[in-house]
Amino acid sequence: MKRTVFCMGLIGFLSCVGAMAADRSVAVSSTVNYQDQDIIPGNILSECGQLGSSFSSSTEKYLRDNGWQVSALNGEPAAGTGKQLKLQVANAFSAGNAFTGHRKSVSIIAELYEDGQLVDTYRQTRNSSGGFAGGFKGSCSVLYRCTNTLGNDVAKWMADK
Repeated sequence: MKRTVFCMGLIGFLSCVGAMAADRSVAVSSTVNYQDQDIIPGNILSECGQLGSSFSSSTEKYLRDNGWQVSALNGEPAAGTGKQLKLQVANAFSAGNAFTGHRKSVSIIAELYEDGQLVDTYRQTRNSSGGFAGGFKGSCSVLYRCTNTLGNDVAKWMADK
């Protein structure tokens, strides 16, 4: 009798977990654009061409690490397609270098859509001076470090969505 009750309880628990997991799916921008490319410094545009894809990849990675099922969002969010996360780079700043010290920052916008309707927006900026061994890193590497951290920030923001 105890075994039957335990099994029934376990089945119920696993059903709830399965239902929660099914609700934790999101399509994430596969291509991340600049909100306004005209305000991004030319050296970042020409030298750090992977800034948007670095942000998208890190966001996907950290979402998966936090139990989300992630698929690619190609284009704009559309009606009837569940949760969609549109990512944008709002601004980027790159001053200094490995010799004088890095002063870099990236600002992002993450918009959460549900069935094509905007339900929440997250904005964040991360700064970096390169971290450990920053003097041995190039400018783009430090900017990618910012986008990696921002991807983790977005995943944490999505935790209760």
